[in-house]
Amino acid sequence: MNSAFKAIGLFALAVCAWAGPRPVAPVPNPCTPRFAAGSVVHNPPALYSSNGQLNVRFSYQQTTDSVGRLLHCFMTDTGLQEPTLHVTPGDTLSITVTNNTPPQPFGETFLAPNCGDATIQYTPPPSGITSTGSSVNLHYHGTNVTPQCGGDNVTKTLINSNTTFQYSFTFPLDEPPGLYWYHPHVHGLAERDLLGGATGALVVDGIENAQPAVAGVREKFIVIRDQPQVQGLPEGPGNCGVNVPFQDIGVNYVPIDSHATFNSKGNLTGITFTPGVLLMQQGETQFWRVVNSSADTILDLQVLYDGVPQTMQVVAIDSVPVNSQDGTQPGQLIPVTRFRLPVASRVEFLVPAPAPNVKVAQLVTNNINTGPEGDCDPTRPIFNIQLANSADTIDDRVGPVTGANTQQRFGGLSNTAISTTRVFQFSEIQPTQFFITEVGQTPVVFDNNNPPAVVTTQGSVEKWIIQNIAQENHEFHMHQIHFQVLSQDNFEANGSPQAPAIDGQFLDMIEVPFWVGKKNVPIPQVQVLMDFRGMDIGTFVYHCHILSHEDLGMMAIIQVNPK
Repeated sequence: MNSAFKAIGLFALAVCAWAGPRPVAPVPNPCTPRFAAGSVVHNPPALYSSNGQLNVRFSYQQTTDSVGRLLHCFMTDTGLQEPTLHVTPGDTLSITVTNNTPPQPFGETFLAPNCGDATIQYTPPPSGITSTGSSVNLHYHGTNVTPQCGGDNVTKTLINSNTTFQYSFTFPLDEPPGLYWYHPHVHGLAERDLLGGATGALVVDGIENAQPAVAGVREKFIVIRDQPQVQGLPEGPGNCGVNVPFQDIGVNYVPIDSHATFNSKGNLTGITFTPGVLLMQQGETQFWRVVNSSADTILDLQVLYDGVPQTMQVVAIDSVPVNSQDGTQPGQLIPVTRFRLPVASRVEFLVPAPAPNVKVAQLVTNNINTGPEGDCDPTRPIFNIQLANSADTIDDRVGPVTGANTQQRFGGLSNTAISTTRVFQFSEIQPTQFFITEVGQTPVVFDNNNPPAVVTTQGSVEKWIIQNIAQENHEFHMHQIHFQVLSQDNFEANGSPQAPAIDGQFLDMIEVPFWVGKKNVPIPQVQVLMDFRGMDIGTFVYHCHILSHEDLGMMAIIQVNPK
């Protein structure tokens, strides 16, 4: 046998012998615990990196709840549901995922080459691989990590039923310390999977070095999810006050289901919500780390003590400590009395406990005018705050300051020359076609096999103007990088408030409210600086993160070429 045939034979043997990552067995009683309405809100379970490495093994499973709603979850092989994952800059995160959900028909072909299990990687079908109704993958939302296979890649990674895939990637040494999160991101299934609850928090530790005000403070991780409303009723209008919501919500798996009553004529006569309970000690300040990991629900947060808005000191937005990227350290906190939290966004803030004489202390979300064709996101409580002794509030505290935060990943962005300016528009053809389009191009519904809509070069800084010509709110999310907010334009002309505290800050999520559709009224838009100076080379996506919109096509691919 000549050397060429020997090489081919050895390669074939290696392929057959390589078994890939060890599958994760199904976990008994998946997607538990999920709690009763009115329960105490506890921090999720947590896993921490050690010696620069965090290894996690997830079984992706499904079940139904007592009213028949479909639940999805990532369970560790030790039985933890969606644990909070803690890493530090420079750490490597390795996650093995086995899809233990039953096969389902229907799908979209991802043309080769693809990422996936060992069979897909080593013997790709010529035409690619087809997603099914049970396919899954993971997006590490907000992280500035590689979009290559094995990293934060959503357009080429499919984990179908009974297959296993391993993610493994390293966080940059200058990754901002703050709150990120993880969730499934298969186009066409994203809304369903998040409504099922398959989301968890991801933390890059060390925020106390960028914002010393949080050092030693008790921290609460507040993961807000949504789910189909328990009664399945028609929702209220896009500016609905207190009405039947588009989706019910929950906090750390404590449901805040809506229960509506109607008179004999079918008119709404009352709606109730049962909030959860969060415990605080008298006189303490807590560090609340809030992620809106819902599929569709925009939040407008306030802390109310007997109806009086309290000052929340904003520490970080979308994983980046505020006022931390330019100038002297530490960053200065931003005081607000309300905070707009788009779907998928995060905010971290300090909150003082209520005085003992306060009768009703609550975290609430206020009614949002999402436009004539928008969803009902009504005023409703999230949890009541109760004072308790220390024995009832056993939670982690932020560590001590260990040194100044010298890593400013986005430092100097506002002083960097702009390579190009682009204008994008959100638009719709109701009820099934949704678009995000660079002006001058033809609107197209997203397909994983579409060519890149934008091509740019690593090291560039671009100005993007993102407009909304639709009659409902949309939300812009960019994978792999952050952007700096320059302005929010023409919001008030269309009856929408500007979001507080975000101008000048670095985000990966921003809301663009609806346009009233009149020629004499300017189109709402945001202007941002896109920072392509990091390590991220390859293709990834940008989209509306209201996932009912993304699943209907409001997403596009960007390609970043090396310098």
